[in-house]
Amino acid sequence: MKLNILSFLSLTLLISCGGGGGGGSSDPDQTITINPIINSFIASSSSITVGNSVDLTWTTTNTISCSASGDWDGTKSLSGSENLVLSDVKTYTFTLTCRGEDPQNTTSKSIDVEVSSIDSSDIYSEDKPSYCKDPLNDSSDYWLENFDSDVLDTDTFTYQLGNGFNASDGSWVSGWGNSELQYYTGPGEGYAKNYNASLNSTENLFIEDGYLKIQPIFNDSDIFQDPFCADGSCSYEWPHTSARIITSSKKIFEKPSRITICFKVPDGTGHWPALWMLPQGFIEGTKSWPTDGEIDLMEARGRVANEIGSTLHFGNSLNRVMINKSETVPNSVNFQDKFHSVTFEWRENSIKMYLDTQESPFYDESSDSTEFNNNYYPFNEKFYLLLNVASGGDFDTFGVDTSMFCHDNECSNLEDPDRGRLVIDYIEYKSID
Repeated sequence: MKLNILSFLSLTLLISCGGGGGGGSSDPDQTITINPIINSFIASSSSITVGNSVDLTWTTTNTISCSASGDWDGTKSLSGSENLVLSDVKTYTFTLTCRGEDPQNTTSKSIDVEVSSIDSSDIYSEDKPSYCKDPLNDSSDYWLENFDSDVLDTDTFTYQLGNGFNASDGSWVSGWGNSELQYYTGPGEGYAKNYNASLNSTENLFIEDGYLKIQPIFNDSDIFQDPFCADGSCSYEWPHTSARIITSSKKIFEKPSRITICFKVPDGTGHWPALWMLPQGFIEGTKSWPTDGEIDLMEARGRVANEIGSTLHFGNSLNRVMINKSETVPNSVNFQDKFHSVTFEWRENSIKMYLDTQESPFYDESSDSTEFNNNYYPFNEKFYLLLNVASGGDFDTFGVDTSMFCHDNECSNLEDPDRGRLVIDYIEYKSID
């Protein structure tokens, strides 16, 4: 009986003290403080040359406001990213400070980015209109499309039409699955406002002065009517139009090879130019995305003049994986003002991307990458090429600046019409080894 009474007294004592070493409290006026947290604050590069840009990216928890100090300033979102061009030779310090519910409760993180001068021997030290690698026929299997004819070659290229095609079942997927705004025009009754059969050109795609030009148009006074609605069964209108051409079943590419494309990208928030590849058989439905892969040689955001990116997509419908790398050039030779080339070096189990005449790749991935430990490596198969400019879409979240788009066939609203176009000088394909 003594043991039971003692046990009861011990239990009562523990309950009255709150248990757990006194962690509880019966004080109704006690305030529980939740600390603000900066989960991550990173820069895309810690060392760049002057005139290039970095992306700062951050996420936070338990915060109600954030602000910047050091070499940037202003109020910042609780989670976000920002692209900054660094124009001075020095070490930049970026500090992010966030506060919680209590104004006195703050947390800060800082990152440094070292900016060095450009070597006088740098390939961009000389001002010239093009920094592209020159085509060279030094292969037993060589193909060059330099657009010296005003006629778009129907033996090589096919127009893709509409606002979203699903190759697996032939259905339409709005915005091509990326919330894109444009309707891709092309040949056929009503599929373009001004299709020229003799040149195989439209108001959105044509060859001029030896260059292929893809011209996105925004026109809200003469809106393009969807030809699929000609029977009156629907009523879709498209103020945004553009063009996409592909080489599926016509010009097929395979390893080991090098593919080089010389290009200049359009200027303006909302432009999304892309040079990319899909597996041969995707249109026919024998290959699927993302399992059988996608190779993005070049993508650009119209609001960022000096940066492009290359990406591999793979995995499966439940777990899509992508490996992305970006490359920048000095603002003085940016991708909107000057021609640049990207070279895709394609070997067994190996993918490399080179910019212009640079000898080191800015993108270098292989089947040994850890991302392929649990995923099929699909990039040893045959692929075809796609060239297009999308409008808006999920690639960038800054919306669309329609004042920077061409507004008519002649792009008469822009002082330099080519500022609103993807301009391609040449496409070169050669076998290696």
